[in-house]
Amino acid sequence: MSTIRNWLFSALGTAFAALTLSAAPARAQQAPLPLGTINKGAIVQLRSCPSGYYPGMTCFQGEVAGCQNAVNLGFIYGYKNPAEEVMGSIVFLQGGGGTNAYSDPNYAEKYLAQGYQVVYVTWNTDWEFSNGASGTSIKNAACRPATILNYIYQNLYSRGGMCAQGSSAGSGAVAYSLAWYGSASYLDNVELLSGPVFGDIEQGCVVPNAPTVNVCATGQYGCDGEEWPDSPAYIDSDQNAVGQWSGQPSCNKGKTTTEIADSTWKEMSIVDGTNNPSFSYPQTALAGWLCSNVDTDQNNSAAQGEFFYEQFTSSRQAAEYSVTRIDHCLRAEGVTYGETPQGENGFVAISDHMIAGCVKRH
Repeated sequence: MSTIRNWLFSALGTAFAALTLSAAPARAQQAPLPLGTINKGAIVQLRSCPSGYYPGMTCFQGEVAGCQNAVNLGFIYGYKNPAEEVMGSIVFLQGGGGTNAYSDPNYAEKYLAQGYQVVYVTWNTDWEFSNGASGTSIKNAACRPATILNYIYQNLYSRGGMCAQGSSAGSGAVAYSLAWYGSASYLDNVELLSGPVFGDIEQGCVVPNAPTVNVCATGQYGCDGEEWPDSPAYIDSDQNAVGQWSGQPSCNKGKTTTEIADSTWKEMSIVDGTNNPSFSYPQTALAGWLCSNVDTDQNNSAAQGEFFYEQFTSSRQAAEYSVTRIDHCLRAEGVTYGETPQGENGFVAISDHMIAGCVKRH
């Protein structure tokens, strides 16, 4: 929200952090990084929505400006309201560069039927590029999705829960928004599918490769399902994308990486090894959904997500919290098509969880 950069808000946030530090093992809440700006007067309604947007949506285009160390970037958002009373708003963020609409319309259809306004967002170019077709910091670039989430909250959301669902890199955008850009001040529920994939970028890029991670290790807080191993290394061309987005093209390219590259990747990670990110969201419910190694092609999405989820050790850190193992995924990240440890279909489990959790908490 626009007041997020107001000095009074920052002072209150810092004061709140001091209180929560003594009450929970979470890292201290820091004043969030500043958001960019969106000129509401420059928002233009489109005659029709781009391909892939949910049928019947009304679409608008605009631009995020003023993000630190990131150039202005255009976006399109589209929304559709339910036929009956609005129960809340759910924003979808797609994976990759976010230039395509959310790939599974079944979620929007179900949420609309349950009374939720649904919102799609796409970008003119990859949101992770901080400078047109090149990048220096994915963390800086994450100011853009954080800013559009806040804009939707301020200008489109009307009542009930304010919620977000992100897949793969889209889940990374939501996690950056929570940890670095203060969106826990208004997001009521988030569903993170196959990620966040930017948990520790250094561990995904470093050569020699980082050790395998035990995802949802035995006894880990909030986990549903047995632990499984996963490598955090970016593969299957993802290393090329992350190398370009980060401005360090050596990402998992087989040659021993430099200390400068390693420190640059670490600094832009969601979990950067400092006390600066916040992992305390007492008014936000948080759920992660990760593909296991059973009957699926593995990539690093589960291991990267684990770096984020292992920061949560107490019920005081989130209003509700869970990380669910999904078996039999469709390819490496298709949690929607897999099964929970209880044998429930992924789509049913995720969508039911969103509907139950997307209630007003702020």
